[in-house]
Amino acid sequence: MVAELNGLDARTVAPDLEREEIVRIYEDVSTKRRRRFPNNFFEGPTGKQRAATITRYLLEDKLQIAVEDIPRAIHKKLFYDNGLTWMLGSCFDWSPYKAIDNAYPGRFHKWQFNVKGMWQGPDRFKLAAEATRWMIEEKEGCSVEEIPQRISATTFGKYNLRGMLSVCFRGSFFRAIENAYPGRFYPWEFRNVPKNFWQGAKGLENARRATRWLVEDKLGVPRDRVFQDVTYHLFREYGLGGMLTGCFKGSSIQALHNAYPDLIVPEHPKRKPRRRRKIEPVKLT
Repeated sequence: MVAELNGLDARTVAPDLEREEIVRIYEDVSTKRRRRFPNNFFEGPTGKQRAATITRYLLEDKLQIAVEDIPRAIHKKLFYDNGLTWMLGSCFDWSPYKAIDNAYPGRFHKWQFNVKGMWQGPDRFKLAAEATRWMIEEKEGCSVEEIPQRISATTFGKYNLRGMLSVCFRGSFFRAIENAYPGRFYPWEFRNVPKNFWQGAKGLENARRATRWLVEDKLGVPRDRVFQDVTYHLFREYGLGGMLTGCFKGSSIQALHNAYPDLIVPEHPKRKPRRRRKIEPVKLT
C-alpha cells in the first residue's frame, strides 16, 4: 500500500492506514522524497486523526519536546520548517493551537498559546475568568484566601497573561481577579491598589469604605471607641498606610473623621499606649 501511495497521488487514501504508514508518508514529504501528501489525506475525521498522529510524532519522537513544554515551543514556523504547512492550513486555519488541541484534546488551553483575537470576542470575560482561576488555583496552587498576599501583576506576566490584562481590564490585575471572583475582595487588600485609587473625591469615598472595613469588619471596634482604639499602626498593619499618606497626610484621626463624620473628634483622644521596649539596667563593676 505504501509503495502505491509513493508512486502516485491517489484521489483517496485508505482510511485504515497504520501509524507506521502515516509516519512514513510524512517523512517522505518532509525529506522531499515525495512532492506532497496524497489528495484528501487530511480530509474529514480520518484526516484529523492522521494529523494528530503526525503532530505527536513530530513533537515527541522527532523533536523530542516534552509534552508539558509544548506551549513554550510551538509556533507556526515549527510546522512550516517540518513540512506541515499544508496540514496547518487545510485542517486548522493556520492555528498552531488547533493543531495541538487536535493531537492532545483537552490537555492545553487557548491562552497558553496566545491565540490571536481571543481577548476581543463576546466571551472574552468568561475566558479571562477561566484563565485567571487556572493561573491561581492550578498553576500557583494558591487558595482563594491567599490571593491578596500572593497574587500580583507579576504573576499574570509569569503565565503570559499581560495581554489579557491590557485588552480586557486596562492593565488592572485587580479587575481581572474581580472578574474571576466577583465580590470576594476589596482593592485595598492587595499590595498595590489601582492607579489613582486614593485621588480626588472618589479617593475619599474609597478611603471611607476602606476605613469602615478596617474598623467594623476586621477589628470590630464599637463606635464609641473608634478614636481611642483605632491607631495609625493598625492602619499600617492592615495595608492602609498608603491610603493615610495619599489622602490624609499620614493622619489616622483624619481618616477616621472622614469615615465617621457624625462622631465628635475628642480634643485629646486617649489612645492605647504603644508597647515600650524594656531596658535592662547596666551592672557596674
